[in-house]
Amino acid sequence: MLEDKPGNPKDVKKRFDEISRTYDEMGETFESKLGQRLRSELIEEHLPKGVNAKVLDAGGGTGRTTLPLAKMGYHVTLCDISPGMLDVAREKLSKQRLLDKVEVKEADIASLPFADETFDFIICLAGPLSLADSLKAAKELVRVMEKEGKIIVDAFGRYQAGMRELSKHPEVALKLVKFELNHGYDVHGDWGRVFGPEELKGLFERNGVRVIGVYGRFTEILPEEIREAKQWDEELFSKVFEMMMHLAKEPSIIGMAEDLILVGEKI
Repeated sequence: MLEDKPGNPKDVKKRFDEISRTYDEMGETFESKLGQRLRSELIEEHLPKGVNAKVLDAGGGTGRTTLPLAKMGYHVTLCDISPGMLDVAREKLSKQRLLDKVEVKEADIASLPFADETFDFIICLAGPLSLADSLKAAKELVRVMEKEGKIIVDAFGRYQAGMRELSKHPEVALKLVKFELNHGYDVHGDWGRVFGPEELKGLFERNGVRVIGVYGRFTEILPEEIREAKQWDEELFSKVFEMMMHLAKEPSIIGMAEDLILVGEKI
């Protein structure tokens, strides 16, 4: 096993500061909307019933997830390592007159500035766990969860990472598939830790979480012209989304997903 080196927080902060003003534009494609819808479905399924519950959107960037939850009346804390991303989030919340309902805090998810057992529900989606020091971040996320609180978190998938490397760097692809490479791997110009389903489950189980399920995001298998479209027929979107939800829950192929999504409950 190669040395397990976490990503540099300064590099992560710099990169997301640089793209903060265009980040939401990247979320307007067919593929991105599918991913957002998939995450939203899982969030809604596991959200606490009482809106007085305290929710942490960890690594929540420009507030894509925070905004609808705040509209629903939840007490949301949004944290992110990038002040640029948080500035965009504040602007969006302010326009919706929700800024006074959300606590916005600059923080690395591997070193959270919150007391133990503060939150009833934790969301950490769109890659923060893989981009952070993942081992520390998992401990921190669980630490700030209430007992019997729930978490939904995703991470980069190991096998798709290997397939993406196969044509240019077959030696890297082989190490990924053989579990010989973890931190330091370059994923589409990003860096971070990649996981198989059992690795991700084990990480959270070791930190006191009962895993409810692991799901897969498979949007990269769609034809490029569909993935990158910015206009589409809603009936097509509905059918493709139904297909993606079916694939997300199919045990025989979850390990091949580009992203793995874990739902768990603190014991």
